[in-house]
Amino acid sequence: MTTAVIQALATGLPTIATKHSGFPDQIIEGQNGFLVEEGDFKALAEKILFYIDHPEDWSRFSKFGRQLVMEKYNQDVLIEKQIDYYNQFIS
Repeated sequence: MTTAVIQALATGLPTIATKHSGFPDQIIEGQNGFLVEEGDFKALAEKILFYIDHPEDWSRFSKFGRQLVMEKYNQDVLIEKQIDYYNQFIS
């Protein structure tokens, strides 16, 4: 899983990624970005044009993306979860 998409979402940048690796876990289709098939340049172009043609949606995408990152990828939350797992194993 790459951190580039997480960093983009954390800054509120609506994102387009391929349906590869961990991207489908990070991008919620139509809510914080779009996913396209690898090598599908036509779908990529369509999504880029969507962003250009619908700037009124940027704020909604940005807010959802940032919220997702803060809930799912926040280091403090992740560290607490990891500590909880360790405590379960030693109990």
